[in-house]
Amino acid sequence: MISNIGIQNNMTQMNGMSNNSAPVQNKAEESNPQVGSDSVSLGSQKSELGEFVPGQVIIKTRGSMLAANNDVASKYGATVLDNLQGPGMKAADNSKMLQLQLPEGMTTEQALEQMKADPSIEFAVPNTIYHAEGVQVGQTFTAEQAKNASPNDPMFAKQWDMQNVGQDGGAAGCDTHVTQAWQKTTGLPNGQGPLIAVIDTGVDINHPDLAANIHVNHGEIPNNGIDDDGNGFVDDYNGWNACKQNGDVMDRQGHGSHVAGTIGAVGNNGIGVSGINQSATILPVKVFSDNGGADAASIIRGINYAASVGARLTSNSWGGGPANPAIAEAFRNSDEALHMMSAGNTGTNNDVHPHYPSDYDLPNNIAVAATDRNDKLASFSCYGKNNVDIGAPGKDILSTVPGGGYAVYSGTSMATPHVTGAAGLLLAMDPTMSNDELMSRLMNGGDKIASLDGKVASGARLNIEGAMNYDYKGNEVK
Repeated sequence: MISNIGIQNNMTQMNGMSNNSAPVQNKAEESNPQVGSDSVSLGSQKSELGEFVPGQVIIKTRGSMLAANNDVASKYGATVLDNLQGPGMKAADNSKMLQLQLPEGMTTEQALEQMKADPSIEFAVPNTIYHAEGVQVGQTFTAEQAKNASPNDPMFAKQWDMQNVGQDGGAAGCDTHVTQAWQKTTGLPNGQGPLIAVIDTGVDINHPDLAANIHVNHGEIPNNGIDDDGNGFVDDYNGWNACKQNGDVMDRQGHGSHVAGTIGAVGNNGIGVSGINQSATILPVKVFSDNGGADAASIIRGINYAASVGARLTSNSWGGGPANPAIAEAFRNSDEALHMMSAGNTGTNNDVHPHYPSDYDLPNNIAVAATDRNDKLASFSCYGKNNVDIGAPGKDILSTVPGGGYAVYSGTSMATPHVTGAAGLLLAMDPTMSNDELMSRLMNGGDKIASLDGKVASGARLNIEGAMNYDYKGNEVK
């Protein structure tokens, strides 16, 4: 339903993220978005379109007017770099989503102007560059410090989001009520539960508090350079790197590992912290490069990969750019999954200043605002009665970071995986739940709190026990 692009890392200080893009209204408006800024070490260019990979565009063709994929490319002297059509794309008319390299001498602006008038092209956009925003880090802990803390899980007492008993100035009960939910299920181990894709900076798959809950593709032999299982992805043993298009999913920034830990750090193992799902199956999908940037093509490839391997849930703690119809289409076509999306960290109203991807009008996404340990809307958190769905703890959240360590981060990036983890527990309880039922339970089972009244659609902060106990009637509207 709602969001922007560039990682929604934990900010009370925003690095100039703009929310001035227009809302997605219809195909005509989607076809000519104003692209926001940010850069990556991909080689980039700035213009009134924002920052993008020079000489590249992403188009969706009107397939009924084309004889073959390359017809539209040859018309412009361009080269097809990638077919970005996802497994769920409705292509009865043979339409395609393509990443094109323009010929030397043709600028992106020139190509977009010509393509806008081309009846064989539904939309054409730059290959926009997006960024992970700077992380505001609170207290950090080494693996050794974690071992020496108290009890099992030794740092659980610091996880107010899991169980708030008034520690560190909080208010008792202002939490996700996951300890009560664990009386029904703590998740399903060894790949038995839903596949949860973390679309982010990667995940530290060797972290002692994550390793047992990382997805394993048993049909693939790691690092042999062969697509052993024939699924079209070489060496995707633990997940996929959509930037480099290989199996290296290691997180070298920290953001994705922190998100993954909130969703599914191994619980009750005498190490560090616990995730919402003490037993989970986490699929790392790395769309951001190690310096923090991602282009639209990598993001689309990541969404498509998650869909192709059957991810039931995705966690998307990123945003900050303009409306991009190609990315919106990738999410729309991944309709088997429920997509959790961060609402943004500029403290503004998303109904007035849209934030993407969370502001996309989709039937299968939930936008998440951040609350603090006193059930207040976090000062940095975006909100919006029409375009943000629910609140969840997102300030001073302790979770895993690369190298076996732990750190406290803040942001809607940290709120989003709480909802993702909650959806995972609901599916562990009943794997037949539809997206509609998941959304209805999450939003209607939450605790109504004053700070979210009129600020988010549900008016509620996540309550996982309440979501489990909610009396779902069927075919409810989000």
